[in-house]
Amino acid sequence: MGNGLFIPSLLISEIYHPYCLEKGFTARLLDRVASEGFYRAVEIGYGFDQEERKQIRDMAEQQDLTVTQWLTSLINEKNLDVSAIDPTNRLASVRQLKDSMYLAAECGAANIAFISGPDPGADLRKAAMESFYLSLCEICEEAAQYNMKVLVEPLDRDAHKKRFLGPTNEAVALFTRVRESYSNIGLGFDTAHAALNGEDITQALHLAREFIGQIHFSNAVLDPTDTLYGDHHIPIGKPGFLDVSGIRSLLQKAEELGLTADSLRIAVEVRGTEQQSVHENERVARTVLESALAGARV
Repeated sequence: MGNGLFIPSLLISEIYHPYCLEKGFTARLLDRVASEGFYRAVEIGYGFDQEERKQIRDMAEQQDLTVTQWLTSLINEKNLDVSAIDPTNRLASVRQLKDSMYLAAECGAANIAFISGPDPGADLRKAAMESFYLSLCEICEEAAQYNMKVLVEPLDRDAHKKRFLGPTNEAVALFTRVRESYSNIGLGFDTAHAALNGEDITQALHLAREFIGQIHFSNAVLDPTDTLYGDHHIPIGKPGFLDVSGIRSLLQKAEELGLTADSLRIAVEVRGTEQQSVHENERVARTVLESALAGARV
């Protein structure tokens, strides 16, 4: 495996969670990432000053690193809702995401990624879907001016995060509609959310195959009686459902489905803690990904 089929991506905002907002940290880390050569893509948060945005862009261009900027923290901090039924709320939220694209472009981002708003309940989901459709069209149109792709990550609807866009079949139906006008819409697939939505992950990959732009291998405890139930970005392995062999099988499935035709970005999503040394979580996550890649048979 390898041979350009999969592009290891470093999810900086989670792997280095305690440090990712430290001034200059991300730019310095990219220098380390490039020199080690394993990761060919990086996923960053937001909030960088102009100097660091330039440093990130320059390093990414020099080292040919694909940059994805996640706007989820912006959404959470500003209480934005791009699937809001109220048009004033929706338009204000969309405006803030559109305003963020120039800053993402200054970081050299090829992709921006984000999530939907809270689930409004079964009776209002049809209206929320229409609102989200309008938002995605507006965001995709703006992103196209920067030659960016828009990635939306469906979350779990009932278990933990309780976001509107969750089930893969609904996400695919929405993105199919958006793609009729905008080709730059895509799906950021997360294994934990699919599992928490009660989906078979291989079937979900098959269903979403035309839209998947990257995969996060994220673990979760699926037992509702467990104190760790939900999406807490726990380490790979027990007590969660996802282990190295599971990742290996999903890599094989992704290749079988043709998701690697243009190379597929893959990342392990485990949240770093202050109790770890600065690079310990990355070392563990990289070992997991290396083992899964080395052991896969396609």
